[in-house]
Amino acid sequence: MRLEVFCEDRLGLTRELLDLLVSRGIDLRGIEIDPIGRIYLNFSQLDFDTFRALMAEIRRISGVTDVRTVNFMPSEREHRALRALLESMPEPVFSIDMKGKVELTNPAAQTLFNFSEDKIRNQTASQLIGGYNFSRWLESEDTKPHSERVVIRSQDFLMDITRSIWKMSNSRMLPWAPW
Repeated sequence: MRLEVFCEDRLGLTRELLDLLVSRGIDLRGIEIDPIGRIYLNFSQLDFDTFRALMAEIRRISGVTDVRTVNFMPSEREHRALRALLESMPEPVFSIDMKGKVELTNPAAQTLFNFSEDKIRNQTASQLIGGYNFSRWLESEDTKPHSERVVIRSQDFLMDITRSIWKMSNSRMLPWAPW
């Protein structure tokens, strides 16, 4: 169950929400705070009476203007949109983290490298594409896109690498597309 709480930016409001969940024995699975006055809560399904009482108590918290159920947390919605975009692309695309480990792939990349989605995540870019020094590229300060001719499974490709650093829970992730 996911809730979107509309609220003022007030010190201690999030703590009051969390205290309310704890007092009712509700295990929080996730929380996201939007700077425009929204707090998203993710917790296990509740029976109707417990849910109704919880909604009323949340609305009574000072600074809360409304609360409603939502289907997805913002990060879940973004992840679904990214997955849909990746899956619609006919070219092989994958992203790597700062150590060169594969994080996300699309079906075309999985087919090219002959790995399932789970198995390709155990690979590094260097294992998938030999002959290119990914470590040096990752460590360089140059942030401009880069193109390089590579051979993958006896096929010639023009690999395009683009550095885009996203902050995700204090970790960094590099998306890039090798074509």
